[in-house]
Amino acid sequence: MIRLPDLGKLGTSYALHVDVVMTPSGPLREAVVRVENGRFAEVAAAGAYANPAVPALRVRGGALVPGMLDIHHHIIEPFAKALTGGEPAQLWKRFWMPLEAAATVQSVYAGSKWTFLEALRGGITTIVDHGIRARELTDAIHRAANDTGIRLVSSTGAYDLKNYATAVRTPDASASVDAGIKAALDHVDDCKAFDRIYPSLACGTVQSNSKEMIKALARFCHDEDILFQIHANEHTLEVHACIENTGRRPIELLHDIGALGRHTLIAHATLAASHEIQMLKETDTAVAYCPVASMWKGNAVAPVLDFFANGIRVGLGSDATRNDGFRMLDAAEAAQRIAYGMPRDDFSCGAGWRWFDAATLGGASVALLDREVGAVKPGLKADFLLLDCTGPEVLPSWDFAWELVRFYDRADIAATFVDGELLMQGGRATRFDSEAFVEEELAPGIQAIKDANLWRLHGESELHRKR
Repeated sequence: MIRLPDLGKLGTSYALHVDVVMTPSGPLREAVVRVENGRFAEVAAAGAYANPAVPALRVRGGALVPGMLDIHHHIIEPFAKALTGGEPAQLWKRFWMPLEAAATVQSVYAGSKWTFLEALRGGITTIVDHGIRARELTDAIHRAANDTGIRLVSSTGAYDLKNYATAVRTPDASASVDAGIKAALDHVDDCKAFDRIYPSLACGTVQSNSKEMIKALARFCHDEDILFQIHANEHTLEVHACIENTGRRPIELLHDIGALGRHTLIAHATLAASHEIQMLKETDTAVAYCPVASMWKGNAVAPVLDFFANGIRVGLGSDATRNDGFRMLDAAEAAQRIAYGMPRDDFSCGAGWRWFDAATLGGASVALLDREVGAVKPGLKADFLLLDCTGPEVLPSWDFAWELVRFYDRADIAATFVDGELLMQGGRATRFDSEAFVEEELAPGIQAIKDANLWRLHGESELHRKR
């Protein structure tokens, strides 16, 4: 097993000698990583490391890799996870909308903190949230992020249409463009109070926003150099509705109104047509590839190999399915292989490194954080995982990148760090009593789901067992 030093006594300057480090150019065996004041200061071969002021602590059986980024999430909804099993597409209208409508300060605080705890246990050190919420609810999310120590791209926004049908409760759609800009200004100011929280704006979909609202919030993000998020080309009904209402497909419409660009993150893009892929390429628009969402509730799998071939920036998102970075990696490669690789006899499907990069370097670029995180590289913030690389599941080691994608999992994460600070060890949080938190919040979380009156179509699994 991995042999850990006393990580709780590391301080602000330390060096770790591990069996392997995943660097931006590939794995480096027998290496030392030095951290100074929350940033990576040096990555060197163990034999070449010479800094008597900061002696290297040997971590036998350990691998050090950058923390992963989940670049598309809806963080307040963890208690409804298993209810989505067997549900058809468009469940956002029957699940997420009533949950957002029923949200309270306490339910949002507990739900987002639960999500952050799961994510850190699953090797995710940065989450990009997509949500449009009142200021007091966003404040609760910020408190939860601060309490756990995770890095968060926080969102708010507005929507002024409700161009979809559902029989359940949904949030009001009454915001004006001016109200949306006011909320955006407040949100930018609110995020400044936290070192690890960054502002962004979201417009749910082209179904829930006028062209004027989307254009205004996208322009605000461009001018403020922050992220703009919107779902597009995810489901068949969405594409059809956009064509019926505007004569254009969703990505076409966003291109027409000038809402694409480096600051824009398209969630899903599973149904992007070839000419829309060119629009994404020409405007340097990024995409959140959410493979688990596609497998569990989607119409299609995004053509990510084509995105890569066109130089489109891609990160991986969970879309509130499961907060597990390694299973997200596995799903990213598997979904792409089944949907596109197998029909073309492409057995590499971008090779293993491609998917780990999408979860780290790629995610950082998509989130506009590539100058902050995403790699074990001097100057970047020290967000990283210590992995146990001694288990039979990952030995012998022949190809570390493929092993990260296919064989490592949450059980192999010995410790999780953000800004060089130990936040998780052995699955337990360091900033708070995570076991007591789960015990205290489980019953209220269950009750919150019952109170939201979700509209479940498929029903429990056992209802479909043949007797």
